Amino acid sequence: MEIDYIALFVSDLARSLIFYRDVLGFQFDKPAKPDGVEGYSGKLKIGLYDRAWLPKLFGDRGQAIISGHPFLLSMTVDDLELVYQHLSVTDHQQTTQDISKSTIDIIAPPQIMPWGQKILFLADPDGNLIEIVQR
Repeated sequence: MEIDYIALFVSDLARSLIFYRDVLGFQFDKPAKPDGVEGYSGKLKIGLYDRAWLPKLFGDRGQAIISGHPFLLSMTVDDLELVYQHLSVTDHQQTTQDISKSTIDIIAPPQIMPWGQKILFLADPDGNLIEIVQR
């Protein structure tokens, strides 16, 4: 068994698409529909869906308030310092009106963890945790 797809349920689909596509560089070949969009990070397929879609999937259970951040999305890169510089640039190139450096929440700059990996932690626009690991 292996993971081949990740779905994120987000509060603002347009904002999240901009973040994952324009800031993190995920590939989205088709335009977003009102309730979601699917794309890729390398070979891994990722879906971004409006949280309003949850009741359609899960009925009454989808009405429950989503709270907390029960997962962490992890990515690997060859040059973590270069990625950090890109995310930290003061006049980060705006590809749309909704994304700017001020929306990128760096939780912890690149650091060597006790187990030896160099990792940068940040959050997406909904507060979901992301780690970027040096290969």
